[in-house]
Order: sequence, then C-alpha cells, then structure tokens
Amino acid sequence: MQVFYNQNIQANEKIISTIRDADKFVYAAIYTFTRQDIKNALLAAKLRGLDVKIILDSGQSDKVDSQKKIVKELQDAGIKVGFQDHSGLMHIKTVVTDKAWASGSYNWTASATTINDEVLEVGTDDKIRKQYQNILEELFTRYLVL
Repeated sequence: MQVFYNQNIQANEKIISTIRDADKFVYAAIYTFTRQDIKNALLAAKLRGLDVKIILDSGQSDKVDSQKKIVKELQDAGIKVGFQDHSGLMHIKTVVTDKAWASGSYNWTASATTINDEVLEVGTDDKIRKQYQNILEELFTRYLVL
C-alpha cells in the first residue's frame, strides 16, 4: 500500500491506472465527479466487458452541471449509477476493483487534482481490498436499483 499527496503525483492517473488494471469489475463511490479522463476510463472498462457500478452523492449530482453530464454518459453506456438518497452526504471517495483499491480525500475533479491538498491511498492487499468491496456492495444494495 502507498499513500500519495496530490501535490507530488497526478492523483487522477492513479485512479485511471487502477481502473485500467481491472479484469472483472470496477466499483466506485465518489462525492464530486467532473474529470473527463476518469469518466473515459470507466467507459473503457465497460467496453472491455467489466461490471462497472458507481454511487454518487445525490446533492452534488443535482447541482453540478458537469457531473450531470458525466452521469448521463455513464448511464447511456449501460453503467449502473446510483444516488445516495438520505439527508446526509455520500462522502466516500473510493474505487475498488478485483485487483486493487484507491481511496482518500481525493474527489475526481480538476481542483482536487491540482489545487487542493488531498491524499490518496492505493493498494493491492486482498484483505483490505475486500473490505472496500464489501462497503461498496452495501451501498449498491441501498442505493442502486439492480
């Protein structure tokens, strides 16, 4: 496992490589999602035949126009997108695959990539990976119509 500070690396590239390395599935939960390159990596994963699911914060998805556009593109490609539907925030920022995970304070936005102070943990330990997977699957049960 490695922990990265976004001012020293391109956090978006760590997310993209995690998605690209997946063989079976890509599951994600993200608060704010406006990066086109990460959207493109998710679309490519879907085109490779992977199971791709994502949960987003409903409030952010309603008020951020660029996120609305990304959501539509993901849904149009057949990616299952769910929205947290309670008064709290869906504040998780995690992607997990059959091989790895990436999680931290990093939202999938330009400002989180280049301006904000953010951290991103990336790892392949299967015990930890499965813990992240279990959390996301619980979110899918709650917020994703399967």
